[in-house]
Amino acid sequence: MADARDDKEDEAPLDPAMERVQQKLRKLMLVSGITLGVGFLAVLFAVIWRVNRLDDDAPRGEAFRSTVEVPAGSTLVDTAVDGDRLAVTVDGPGGRSVHLFHMPSGRLIGSTTLLAR
Repeated sequence: MADARDDKEDEAPLDPAMERVQQKLRKLMLVSGITLGVGFLAVLFAVIWRVNRLDDDAPRGEAFRSTVEVPAGSTLVDTAVDGDRLAVTVDGPGGRSVHLFHMPSGRLIGSTTLLAR
């Protein structure tokens, strides 16, 4: 078997230009390794943080009960919910309109009448 010391004895010393290139390459590998490690830790931290916050996404506060009033003589056509807002589309004597309500309070936020032309 060949001895490891024999390999080192056979190698000629590097010229100064190649030694500088080798040092730069070592520094580059060190920087890229540190960057990869920091990126991996950041992703791991984000996953752990998100898993711990899953319970925080549940609705907070008490359940609410409210009454939403639509114009008399109108027919309910469609409803849509977005967060704590309720959009109600009704057909009434004045034409089709959309009413936007704040669900916890039952308060009318806005109303739009749709006209056909």
